[in-house]
Amino acid sequence: MIAIISNILDSFFEAIREMLIDLIISNLTGIFESFNDQINETAERVSTSPTEWLAASPGTTPWEMIRNVAFTATSTIMVIAGLILGFFIALELVQMLVEKNNLADLDMVGVVIKWIVKSFIAIMIVANTGVIIGAIFQLGQEAITGAAADMVAEIDLTSDDFIEQLEAQFEELSLGRLVGLLLQIQILRIIAPILGIAIMIITVGRMLEIMMYLVVAPIPLATMANSEYRSMGNNYLKSLVAVAFQGLLILAVVAIMGTLIQNWIIGVGSPDAEVGLWTVFGYMVLSIFALVKTSSISKSIFGAH
Repeated sequence: MIAIISNILDSFFEAIREMLIDLIISNLTGIFESFNDQINETAERVSTSPTEWLAASPGTTPWEMIRNVAFTATSTIMVIAGLILGFFIALELVQMLVEKNNLADLDMVGVVIKWIVKSFIAIMIVANTGVIIGAIFQLGQEAITGAAADMVAEIDLTSDDFIEQLEAQFEELSLGRLVGLLLQIQILRIIAPILGIAIMIITVGRMLEIMMYLVVAPIPLATMANSEYRSMGNNYLKSLVAVAFQGLLILAVVAIMGTLIQNWIIGVGSPDAEVGLWTVFGYMVLSIFALVKTSSISKSIFGAH
């Protein structure tokens, strides 16, 4: 009788063990697929140029709206930029005339030729603002797309061999540890979307920041006509390059986070695994902090302020 009860209990606990193992593997697979989706979505967002952003949406895209507001010859922003450009062209001529001993040692022909060349370049820069900005973001997009192919390689942890490896590791764990592990994984599945929300906010926020830079682009570029105030235009271009290449830093942070989660999943069932739920949660908090810092770090790299 005791042997029969013992066999029934063993069968009962073995059934529970198999159910727990199946649930753990299913949840781990779901977590990994979720992080893979987040990484791929992030790569797609940060590699999208401003001209392509929301292009699939009905109605006027943000780029078309900004192009109409800022880049057409009759737009208010371009008219203001033209007035500023004219002022700085005139100011540049005056400064060039008085810089040589108050007109005592003046090469009029040389000054005029130099002024005409500088004015022509300044006018061309303002007139081709959209082309210059498009080239900057096209360069950033090419760099990010190329990096994404290497950094965001989708790793398959759902193969039969890997599942069998996990099952073998879990078979060595006690019933209590399996219950605790399943509880940790369930908690992780609940808090994991927080990282996805943070990534979405930062990537969309970056694109909104880009749009704010673009809508006033002709005005800071108009200051390039004058050597004294040219730093405003130079800093604007540096900031534009920084926000264009910020996507590389975002991609690096997300890819590293994906690798940490992958390593945790690989070692979660091993008896000597030391990475627990709170360590993974710490990874997520650190990743969110790093994502927030990507903007300031990118501007620091390119000398923008």
